[in-house]
Amino acid sequence: MSFGSFVMYNDDMTATTHLAILGRQPELGLLELESLLGADNITLFGKKASLFSGDVSINRLGGVIKIGDVLYSGPTIDVLEAPIDWLGLGRGERKTTFGLSFYGPSVNPRLVLATGLELKKRLRQAGPVRLVSPTTGTDLTAAQLHHNNVLGEGFELMVMVSGSQMVVARTTAVQDIDAYAARDHARPARSAKVGMLPPKLAQVLLNTTSAPVIIDPFCGTGVVLQEALLTDRSAYGSDLAPEMEAATRTNLEWLATQTSTPLPAWQVNTADARKATLPTSEAAVVSEGYLGTNLTAMPGSTQLAELEAEITALYRASLLNWARQLPSGAEIALCLPNWRVQGGWKTPSVVDDLYKIGYTTKVFKHVPGPVRYARPDQIVGRQFLLLTRL
Repeated sequence: MSFGSFVMYNDDMTATTHLAILGRQPELGLLELESLLGADNITLFGKKASLFSGDVSINRLGGVIKIGDVLYSGPTIDVLEAPIDWLGLGRGERKTTFGLSFYGPSVNPRLVLATGLELKKRLRQAGPVRLVSPTTGTDLTAAQLHHNNVLGEGFELMVMVSGSQMVVARTTAVQDIDAYAARDHARPARSAKVGMLPPKLAQVLLNTTSAPVIIDPFCGTGVVLQEALLTDRSAYGSDLAPEMEAATRTNLEWLATQTSTPLPAWQVNTADARKATLPTSEAAVVSEGYLGTNLTAMPGSTQLAELEAEITALYRASLLNWARQLPSGAEIALCLPNWRVQGGWKTPSVVDDLYKIGYTTKVFKHVPGPVRYARPDQIVGRQFLLLTRL
């Protein structure tokens, strides 16, 4: 189902080998690919890409920028010497718009341009062509591909080099930046008082869970619930602040007017996450809770201790409340605040007591250790807490 650029994520892809170009923090894309497809269907390739087998739509993936079908995989060679039917990539008498994106530590813009111009000469044998080159760097952005309609009027080839190995893939899907902008900025109710969880990050959190029903006990303005509904999952939210409940309700009612088919069931109410009765036990809890005070400088030891005590008390009480209501095996996906300190990050101490509270931390083959989402200049970051009820 679609409205504008929004898509219900039930479209199919052929079950062949694909190349995924990962986002700014590659671990986010790896986390959701492993969750959705299984660890054995994922192979890391370089620092910012993964080969995978299986069916998944890029519209569902918050941490993947591009997906392509692999045309060549083997030793690193001159791209134009790869055993690819180059002329078969063209559109014949209609003009072919094409682009090349190179990824890897040893490539440079001159190589990309030279390869593109040589390929343009070859493609002219089959019909008119237009080359779209990267404006900066060595790869085409999602915006360039969309605005030049490269995939609609031709093709993009992605060349990923990792040491002595190379993969060439034809792009089949690219992240829809316009849809994300609409889902983020066109919603009628927004608030600077809450964490402003990006839809992409909400998608990643949701993708680590599999239950058909999602509960967000810190729903804020409803970003998690919005993304859950767009994956055809029922959604139930609550928030301690009545104005946040009202904002979520407004946004989800708006969302329903933007779709061509009805949304799954949803409901919101005012409740304290530390005491609330969950609407059902057959669900996953997915949420970005309270992140604490917004900081513009590293906190001192006294302020940090106060922040950590406040956050730990909130999440300990909430996790205990949910543990009393959730069955064994239920999934929890949370964003907790982390604070940048000299030499690293400070994590709330509740993370050290999860087993005592009734949970175990999920383990991922391709993403060892904690996953943190933060820009280089951020003092308060987000750490993923991905749990299973014992």
